[in-house]
Amino acid sequence: MIARTVLTWAGLLGLSIVVILNRHNLVAFWHALHNLHWFILMVVVVIQIGSYWVNGLYYRSILRIFTYDVGVTRLFEGALATNFVNYVVPTAGLAGAGFLSQVLAPDVPRGKSVLTQLMRYALSALSVLVMMPVGFALVVMAGLSHHGIVRVTLTSAGAIAALAFVLVGLVQQEHLLRRVVQWLPRALRRVVKRFRGDEALNNFVDQFYVGYHAMGRQKARMLVPFAWSMVYILIEVFTFYLAFVAFSIHEPLGAVIMAYLFANIASTLGGVFFSTGTFELGMVGTLVALGSPFAIAFSVTLVYRVLNLLIGLPPGYVFYRKYLPK
Repeated sequence: MIARTVLTWAGLLGLSIVVILNRHNLVAFWHALHNLHWFILMVVVVIQIGSYWVNGLYYRSILRIFTYDVGVTRLFEGALATNFVNYVVPTAGLAGAGFLSQVLAPDVPRGKSVLTQLMRYALSALSVLVMMPVGFALVVMAGLSHHGIVRVTLTSAGAIAALAFVLVGLVQQEHLLRRVVQWLPRALRRVVKRFRGDEALNNFVDQFYVGYHAMGRQKARMLVPFAWSMVYILIEVFTFYLAFVAFSIHEPLGAVIMAYLFANIASTLGGVFFSTGTFELGMVGTLVALGSPFAIAFSVTLVYRVLNLLIGLPPGYVFYRKYLPK
């Protein structure tokens, strides 16, 4: 009960910090609303909620590979809670992966739950790589390309691919990870003498690799969660484009795609230390580099981002509390 109370207040504190850090954006957002078409914003809200449902369908598709059938409603709630945790605890997604294991416990072993979330990140990165040449081609066709964009695009694609190869290579070193797991309890006991988590750590690694090998044996079935990852990216790009339409601005689709992709790359790199500002900076910077006036780029990004947070974080906190350890 004490742990649940502490975690509840920690989540509320994190949400408060996010609001404080975004207070200037909230004021600017309120002023920007005077120039918007409200009915389009309502469409954005509905579609954004649907994107979390798509995340739930992704979770269900990959959990079925592990032979678990979890209800989509529970996974939808888990997607919102995981998004909340990732935003208030910037650890490049590791905190969210850990919390998803809490949402799915005890029905799904924690090792497989964490693997499910890590694969979501991996497949999202792959979706970004697939979308990047599409966005770049549209930018070139619209005559917006220049050497800076070419360099950033190639560098970003190379960085994502390199990071993916490194992570896959590390996961493949099963014997090395198991040696680390055998050493870790001994190291922890030097600090916490009563630590008795050896069995839990070993079970976590066992279940992680059971799931990993199951995916390796059923590669064709991995196309389904990848398809849901692509649908999620497309939905996000579409809602960002609608934010321009809400201002009666018809931004080139290529610029919208590239701004969204680079914003995701920036937030992934900055998410290790902080979650506020990196996404917005990447999005505004890309739009300005592709010819959008700063005022327009900032206003549209502001409306899109604040709406995104208002839709996701409050219900995310509610479901975060719901799935805290009893």
